[in-house]
Amino acid sequence: MKKEEYREPSWPPSGRSCLVHYVIARREITGFELPHTFFHVGKEVLPVFSSAEAARRFLASLALGDRWHVREFSTGELVSLLFILPKRVAWVLPDPPLERLLAEDALSQLMRRDSFVEFLIAN
Repeated sequence: MKKEEYREPSWPPSGRSCLVHYVIARREITGFELPHTFFHVGKEVLPVFSSAEAARRFLASLALGDRWHVREFSTGELVSLLFILPKRVAWVLPDPPLERLLAEDALSQLMRRDSFVEFLIAN
């Protein structure tokens, strides 16, 4: 039996790079905004969106409350955020599907945090 080789999925799906990304964040009194993450296999996953509309639909489906909002990040800001959270966020899920977040096919799009940072820097 052959050992399957793991390949990182590409993002954005069209093959074009995004100059702006969207993350669901929570407003804090200190001014620092914490991103929304979810757990998968004991590790936190950060959903990242290539459109504000997709992020808003996703946020509306979660019903997290009024402190949560869609926050726009430039590539540099997103890279900085991911460097701030290295021990907390192990994975990034680009453009997660709205209705089946933890479905196997959705999770096949998971990217390691470091691979996603490399992608952002290279594009």
